[in-house]
Amino acid sequence: MHGASSLAITVRGSSAEVALGVGHADVQRVKVRVAGASLSFAIPGRPSAVRFSGRLRGAFLTGRVRQGNVRGTFRLRRGGAPALFARGYFRVGGRTLAVVDDPYGPARLVDADTGEVHALYPRGGGFEIGGGFASRTPLVGIAQLGPAGGTIAGQRAIRIPVRQLEVRFRSGDATLAGTLTIPPGPGRHAAVAFVHGSGPTTRAYLPDLDTPFVRNGVAVLAYDKRGIGQSSGTYPGESPSAATIATLARDAEAAARFLASQPELDPARVGLAGHSQAGWIMPLAANEEPAVHGLVVFSGPAVTADENDRYQNLTGEGVTPQPMSDAEIDAAVLRAGPGGVDPIPWIRRLTIPAIWLYGARDETIPSRLSAQRLGPIVRESGGRLSIETFPDANHALVNTKTGLTSEMLESDRFAPGLFARVAAWLRANGFAA
Repeated sequence: MHGASSLAITVRGSSAEVALGVGHADVQRVKVRVAGASLSFAIPGRPSAVRFSGRLRGAFLTGRVRQGNVRGTFRLRRGGAPALFARGYFRVGGRTLAVVDDPYGPARLVDADTGEVHALYPRGGGFEIGGGFASRTPLVGIAQLGPAGGTIAGQRAIRIPVRQLEVRFRSGDATLAGTLTIPPGPGRHAAVAFVHGSGPTTRAYLPDLDTPFVRNGVAVLAYDKRGIGQSSGTYPGESPSAATIATLARDAEAAARFLASQPELDPARVGLAGHSQAGWIMPLAANEEPAVHGLVVFSGPAVTADENDRYQNLTGEGVTPQPMSDAEIDAAVLRAGPGGVDPIPWIRRLTIPAIWLYGARDETIPSRLSAQRLGPIVRESGGRLSIETFPDANHALVNTKTGLTSEMLESDRFAPGLFARVAAWLRANGFAA
């Protein structure tokens, strides 16, 4: 297979609990076949299951894995993997909490209604609950979580039985690989495909922003960019050239078509959600693909690519304090003028509902100029399009005072009201369960 992932399995008689690595399916109970030193099992997938067959040799279980015509190998050793078995959704009192992980820092405990977030640090077979997004102090409590649930800060945590599928779907000359999370509940679900920001990102991109969708009954497809992780094809590069944006838009279109074809999902309620560079990608995809019925745009630029680059150069992009005032930076960007990819013509042609969510302290994309440019289009849309700006949020929409990334790591929440605003939009546009 393209790319590597972690794998953990606990065998209990004729069944097993299986968990994959960051961004992939959380813990699932599956049937297992044991014959002497040989063991085989499968986890749900599309267009076919992911099948593992191995043999125990001393302290190691080694073998082969396949999904359709894709082949790979695995090697496991005896031991524990509490971090893999902890991920997932939990009901704690009246709250829905999610344990998510990405490659860039500690796992996090996210309140799927309020956006409160706390880092998780391994401690024995459990976790210390840290004070913020990536800070260990002040200690909030201890979490002990496993396949059935456990405790979080002294409260009972019951695992919510979401379904997850390891999926592959075609987009032109590439086969894109991802993980589809389907919330519990009867009937066909609405669904969104999550579109990436810039860079060679995998399906583990900003998993916190998946949680308000799943919490409100909306399935989420997170997929590896082409040429990255387990997706085939050629990575088109980070620069938002017209060719790159067009290629990534076609991949988003393919993701929407895939969702519309799944029996558990409602093809009339398929949309796209995405962050940052996705602000250029998703409007183009929505213009080209009738399977797209709504857009949720997190920190997506509505200015041209050259204007966005100029803004980043002037702000320090959240790494260092900006040397000029907001007004001076915006004026300098406007004086230099537009250039490169421009999403406004695509946005003007949208006939579906869409919302843009911005942080006023975003030092990566010009949120103020983007909102200004969207304003007339939104006012003419009769309520179909909307904008919301959160005064103390940075580019990741985490609450900060300055917008600096270093400050974000100490913050203990996404922008107050952000997750509630997403939930309200989903309800108002027929996506919520």
